[in-house]
Amino acid sequence: MDRVAQHRKAIQTVLQRHLEIAEQNSDHSNGETYTLVDSKAENYFLLTTEVRDYQQIYGVLVHLNLTNNKIQIKANNVQDFIEDLIDLGIPETEFILPNQEPATIVS
Repeated sequence: MDRVAQHRKAIQTVLQRHLEIAEQNSDHSNGETYTLVDSKAENYFLLTTEVRDYQQIYGVLVHLNLTNNKIQIKANNVQDFIEDLIDLGIPETEFILPNQEPATIVS
């Protein structure tokens, strides 16, 4: 399996795992958590919605983008998400931190 395919598979596995954790910890009375995968643009999201004071609130728990054969972390508000990717064999050197520009990363 090539490196990008490994990244895709690991991201989708960890997204699903954290979706299941969120569903187990939710009473579903005023919101839900879901994944969104844009395979064409290589964007991967874990999102949450809830109703608060009669308003729909949306939140981005995780947003990752595959760029330059690396995983760019756009947003990560989930404990252990990146660690879970590392546990699945993604080396720490494969991540672009939120404050780094993809063009400055050497593959």
